[in-house]
Amino acid sequence: MIRSELVVTKRTPLAPRGLVAAEHPLGADVGAAILARGGNAVDAAVATAFAMTVAEPFMSTIGGSGTMLIHLEREASTVALDFNARAPLAASESMFRIVGGSSGDLFNWSRVEHDANVMGYRSVGVPGSVAGLTLALQRWGTMELADVLAPAISLARTGFVPDWYQALTTARALEELRAFPESARTYLRNGGIHRPPSIEPGDRVTFPELAASLALIARDGADVFYRGAIAQAIVDDMKAHGGLVTREDLAAYQVRTADPLRGRYRDLDLALPPGSTGGTTALQILNVLDALPADRVGYTTARGLHHRALAVRQAMLDRFALMADPELVKVPWDRLASREYAHEVAATVRTARGGSGPTRPAAPARGRAARRRASRGDGECTTHVSVIDKQRNMVALTHTALSIYGSRVVVKGTGILLNNGMMWFDPEPGHANSIAPGKRALVNMVPALVFKRGRPYLTVGAPGGRRILAAIPQVIANVADGRGSLQAAVEAPRLYTDGGPLIIDDRVGAKLLAELARLGWEVAPRTETYATLNFAKPVAIRVTPRGLEAGLDQFRPAAAAGH
Repeated sequence: MIRSELVVTKRTPLAPRGLVAAEHPLGADVGAAILARGGNAVDAAVATAFAMTVAEPFMSTIGGSGTMLIHLEREASTVALDFNARAPLAASESMFRIVGGSSGDLFNWSRVEHDANVMGYRSVGVPGSVAGLTLALQRWGTMELADVLAPAISLARTGFVPDWYQALTTARALEELRAFPESARTYLRNGGIHRPPSIEPGDRVTFPELAASLALIARDGADVFYRGAIAQAIVDDMKAHGGLVTREDLAAYQVRTADPLRGRYRDLDLALPPGSTGGTTALQILNVLDALPADRVGYTTARGLHHRALAVRQAMLDRFALMADPELVKVPWDRLASREYAHEVAATVRTARGGSGPTRPAAPARGRAARRRASRGDGECTTHVSVIDKQRNMVALTHTALSIYGSRVVVKGTGILLNNGMMWFDPEPGHANSIAPGKRALVNMVPALVFKRGRPYLTVGAPGGRRILAAIPQVIANVADGRGSLQAAVEAPRLYTDGGPLIIDDRVGAKLLAELARLGWEVAPRTETYATLNFAKPVAIRVTPRGLEAGLDQFRPAAAAGH
């Protein structure tokens, strides 16, 4: 049978000096303008991240969380920033009532009564975004905070016409936003969506209260968010609605800075976020693939896809069983990230079949922590910014509200959406990633920086929940093992499994899907469209001899801009 096929791609001219890749053109343009004014990659990334909280308010927020990698080429230094949400000090591992069944949400934990860990005031973790972004600018940027925040303030104050992406995403959240009057007032038009342009001009969206909050931060810095007027507004709203975040929580928040997790894939040197992020899991996958010949791990053969799937599955099973906040839980980080362990896994991968069982455990699982949590779907969430400037400084920044529109709670009078960071924790007691006071959850973000022969080469990251963890290693492998463009490496069909079905892009074709089934997989093909998020949505920038090259998700409004 002959059928039509939709072919979608993006093309970006090479940029000789600097380039910003973001999940929306409004954000990319803000970052590019900062570079044009003489700002460095950190200035541009921070400006873009703040602007994206306005342009894409359902994906990231100044009341959210983030993970960031910064490389300064002249200083030959690379640093990782963790400014992810913490559990409030009043939180406890039994704070949510388990009612049985599966939540079916982003993480597929056991279901909590009233979905209290997913939306509403008790789902809010202590936010880190303002602390992390302002610290990055202060230590590694070159511009003043007020200048970097000016584009986001202007965008929120004067507004913009929404596109199909904002209209569709908001439409999907209408029922939940209507449940919170302040959120409905902030994001909805008389209870409905702001209409994108069609035959008639579209509506204009403005966020005046968010603009005022951003202006306060531009004037007074992070202190106003954690100890000043904004902090008081957050705490007052929390007290009025049974939330747990207090002034003590906000005042005590600290950004974690550390050396990145280092690794190597083929001839590429990797810098990934350490600790309870997605860095170790991504490196596990790449280490296993690196132990196999390049022609055995590609996406164009059934055997290559099979090996990718086995590597992803093992890394995810180890992640669920063992990983958590390193300050509170003992985790075998060195073992998980080691090449020795990867070679043990690779030895089993060569002969293993698909299915639901692990290949080889990294370490004995403790208690009930090893139970399998196969996800049935990933909610839409998170944004990513990649930047390389003319000095070849690099930034990879993943920033999130967690779920679409986070907790769905907007703090009264501020325009600030709050995260639902408590959803990152396993709501059941007794597991590595269970809730504890002040604990940081295990997050999925994998911003990555890549070097070739000691020089800056690639910055990449993605939104997409759990599936980020598999997407970034696959993109890096595509770049290292292939000879095509960066755009082709980002667009290539990908897969994901965490112990359940093998979720795979149906563009691999019926023949390969059938072969994977014969290799023992429960194959779950997916068709990716403008309206789906079956896989993560990477954006990337690569240094080439002729200039900076972009790779962008082909279905969303992701864009690159530069000079």
